[in-house]
Amino acid sequence: MAQLPGGTVTFLFSDIEGSTQLLTRLRGRYAEVLAEHRRLLRAAFEAHDGHEVQTEGDAFFVAFRRASDAIAAAVTAQRSLASRRWPEGVDVRVRMGIHTGEAEVCQHDYVGLDVHRAARICAAGHGGQVLISGSTCELVARELPFDVALRDLGEHRLKDLDHPERLFQLVVGDLPADFPPPVSPSPGSGGADALPRPPNRTIGREDDVRAITDRLRLDGVRLLTLTGPGGTGKTRLALEAARTVNADFAAGAHFVSLAALQQPEDVPGAVVTSLAIVVVSGESADRAAERFLAAKHLLLVVDNFEHVLAASPFVGRLLDTCPALTVLATSREQLGLHAEECYPVPPLALPPRPMPEDADRLADVDAVALFCARARARDPDFDLNAANAPVVAEICWRVDGLPLAIELAAARCGVLSPYEIAQRLDDALGALGVGARDAPVRQRTLRATIDWSHDLLTDAERQCFARFAVFAGGATVQMAEAVTQARLDTLDGLVTKNLLVLRRHADGPSRLGMLDTIHAYAAERFASAPNVIAVRDDHYRHYLALARRHATDCALRGAGAREHLIRLDADIENLHAALRWALAQRSGERAVAMTAALASYWVARNRYADAVESVTRAVSLPRADADPAMLVRALCAKARSLWPIGRGAERPAVLAKAEAVARRLDDPVTLAYVLRSRVDVEIDAERLEAADATADEALRWARAAGDDWEIAELSGVKAVAASNLVDLRGRVEEAAALLADVGNLHGLVDLLTGSAYAALCLGGDNDATELAARAAPITRALGSPYLRMINSGNAGLAALLTGEVDAASHALREELSLCRDMVVRPVAFEGLRGLAAVAAMDGDDGRAATLIGAAGAHRYDNVADPVGARLDETFFEPARARCGAEVWNAAEREGTMLSFEDAIAYALEEPRVTIHPHGDATS
Repeated sequence: MAQLPGGTVTFLFSDIEGSTQLLTRLRGRYAEVLAEHRRLLRAAFEAHDGHEVQTEGDAFFVAFRRASDAIAAAVTAQRSLASRRWPEGVDVRVRMGIHTGEAEVCQHDYVGLDVHRAARICAAGHGGQVLISGSTCELVARELPFDVALRDLGEHRLKDLDHPERLFQLVVGDLPADFPPPVSPSPGSGGADALPRPPNRTIGREDDVRAITDRLRLDGVRLLTLTGPGGTGKTRLALEAARTVNADFAAGAHFVSLAALQQPEDVPGAVVTSLAIVVVSGESADRAAERFLAAKHLLLVVDNFEHVLAASPFVGRLLDTCPALTVLATSREQLGLHAEECYPVPPLALPPRPMPEDADRLADVDAVALFCARARARDPDFDLNAANAPVVAEICWRVDGLPLAIELAAARCGVLSPYEIAQRLDDALGALGVGARDAPVRQRTLRATIDWSHDLLTDAERQCFARFAVFAGGATVQMAEAVTQARLDTLDGLVTKNLLVLRRHADGPSRLGMLDTIHAYAAERFASAPNVIAVRDDHYRHYLALARRHATDCALRGAGAREHLIRLDADIENLHAALRWALAQRSGERAVAMTAALASYWVARNRYADAVESVTRAVSLPRADADPAMLVRALCAKARSLWPIGRGAERPAVLAKAEAVARRLDDPVTLAYVLRSRVDVEIDAERLEAADATADEALRWARAAGDDWEIAELSGVKAVAASNLVDLRGRVEEAAALLADVGNLHGLVDLLTGSAYAALCLGGDNDATELAARAAPITRALGSPYLRMINSGNAGLAALLTGEVDAASHALREELSLCRDMVVRPVAFEGLRGLAAVAAMDGDDGRAATLIGAAGAHRYDNVADPVGARLDETFFEPARARCGAEVWNAAEREGTMLSFEDAIAYALEEPRVTIHPHGDATS
């Protein structure tokens, strides 16, 4: 076996694109194709001194001493494959990746990161394409054959690799050269992939990104603001920098856009929404943000601050209370805070004056390179040459090197020559008459450029452009057509002219959006349009229909809930904007309809405060009772959301109002719905006979209406109202079958968890253990942290009462941890008392007393609790007797002084608080 080359080596990986489809199509003949493919490639590799390292299936791993040999082998192999006539007319398309680096030779194989990089480069390619890395490009760029060239594809993130790789495509004269963009990894839930992706490649700015990231990595830099006029590319630059330093922050980088906000006081809410922070009852949005970020090492990118500068003190407070937080802001002017450091974002580099005679030298200037790239996107035949180079340079000078202005100008290359564009700029640019005289010149220049671009639109495009401003966070193509009443070709025209941006999503429909500056300009046009109210009404109606389609109980409590939630998540900004419009118009009918439609979504996403606040505002408006059925559902949503935020005592009054409306309406489905909510309240209050009777009445109404979904839901709540174990067991099985029949998985978990707690109240500890075990896999499959929290609490209590102390400790710790994450305060009482019982079982009576005190301080109701009585008798009374009343009471008082967060940290034995012998608690 020949010895593998060592030192600096060029690695080539290859495989067949769509090999599984080929196998399916060719069946028995696939082996013949695979063998011929191997023969052709081996011949090419051997002809150019390639060393075959591994071959598996249709994949090759080959090493070369010289990078030029690897390139020659790839060209030979691709030509051989292209010229071969394959059986049944199939195409055998092989992708190849080439990278030069170092690796250790180990048992006729290579070990090292550069091997993985080469493999990832291959995986990013397409059949028939050869991709090479920057290191290989440097070695071969000056010695390529006359009919072979390299095409710069820019930087791309490769799977499992921390830093992006600059890729180049081998272009061979007689082979296909046009391929889709290289394959990148799917976005994840956090980190750099969670940041918004730019619609196209960033040109220039390498020095700016390096300077910004260097500043962000300095220990003393807490707030860095990118300043400059609109259109300089501050947002794009901030995102590029955030992606670069993402790995330096333990909690990653997170993006908050302020562009859609109207008032400075909305800024904390935008942070809360973007970071999915749960706001608890009585807690302001700014306090919630401070609490959530207090201990996180995180980079917060806050975009478009200039129109809400009065909110700067909020950022200052975040920096004061969150010592590991760094803020990267973009704004047209400084925030004016003590901790602030600024980075003025310059325009793109402009051509020198006088202009160089060589057009190739001009192409390397950032402003010109951007113009050419965007012009080619509109007109693939565009080329910078000696004739048009001076005009392109003039355009870049006239728009002051502003990226957005350059892009808007270049977009006209589909219909105008650079000379014609320059002529129109001469007519359109200048001081903006209606603008502020003290505004930056570039701001006025940008506005003039957008004015000019707007003036080039057709009447249909202008109308669509203005109406699109009604959307918050963009829209699907279908929704844009419906609300703007524009034809598809009109929307396509706006995309072509770079006034709308098309964003494709792997798990949802493509969406149209606007750059923030363009959206602000469109909003001004929209505000002065004669049909604003009609368009906003259309926007409301279409998003109400979307909510009613995707946010029903059947949609969000069944097996397909994830797809419906993804669709709602994508448009939640529009849904909330439609609700705000109804509230602003003081239309109780519309506001109630939207809150009723969104109720199940808010609950599914644990946004209980949103539900309570929105329903409260909606039902206070005139004509809130115009649709009694919707009013009932809105009130029930509020009642259902009150308990998790610690306001469960308000539920009976809200439900009484809902029931009164439902009885006047005399609609069996609506009445069954509200009575089901009342059963839950009666069960919580331990009024089991009343709950059973109410459930029976509700079932009669549901059966009269023939509503199988409601019958199944009611069978579930009736099961929980059972007053003995025999009835409970029978009712659970009957209800479980009904819920399974209608596909109500969430209802099934509610049944099992509710029945588990009911079994504990009735002394059926083994029943409770079994029911919690049945619920666990369904809860995991649904991915609901709330349901997992409830089930963990039940499992923990059951384990306590059956003497399984380790299992109890594990389950109760999980319950408390989830309770803290979601800030569902009422659950803390149960978890703290459960871990107090664990402490008592371990003989740590003082700790048990402290946890009892903490639980009492964070109790949100005074309802009789049979399980609590059992814990008292079994664990706490003996523990109190063992340590004596005086010691017990002192320790209990210590617990009452712990905050919600500190109480849970103490219960989980985290290094957060220290309990002193004489009642002091310190951090």
